Amino acid sequence: MRITVTIDQPSGDFQTKLLALLAEHAAEVEMDTAWTVQRAEDYYRSLPERARRIVREAAARDGYVPSEELRDDENSSLRGHSAALSRALRRGFMLGKWPENMRPPIEPQGPGFGKVVGYRMPDDLVQIFYTAIENTAKSGRPVDRLKLNEAADSMQEMGDILNTPPGKKRATEK
Repeated sequence: MRITVTIDQPSGDFQTKLLALLAEHAAEVEMDTAWTVQRAEDYYRSLPERARRIVREAAARDGYVPSEELRDDENSSLRGHSAALSRALRRGFMLGKWPENMRPPIEPQGPGFGKVVGYRMPDDLVQIFYTAIENTAKSGRPVDRLKLNEAADSMQEMGDILNTPPGKKRATEK
């Protein structure tokens, strides 16, 4: 037997009770972690413009966008782009748009520590995100209304700084 439950914007109390019930029966519960067009639209809309461009280019290029296509010149940095992608994923979970363990739809590619050589989107997500981006463009709705997402990202960074114990380096510091 398979039961699918979709709850849009549950109240805090209801969500807490439901998650507690699901935790009791965790062995029998399977979370829906599949990317859908609606989830992809929500994710894409929540991104600041620089990160949105990465997702848009990757979807348009069959899942991979080389860094040269994203840099204004060979010495410009893509620093900070991945952080916005991760924060949007975390924010979507906190807003109840998807479960916590959603896989990132796009990941930086590189030789390890150092410059990013490109970004990859899994093959099975390319069409989903391509459709989501087209839907967003056709809707005529502003994507980043009043730059609220950039403000949220800045507040998250400030929170990370304030929550870092004294003498310990943050993940963004080298």
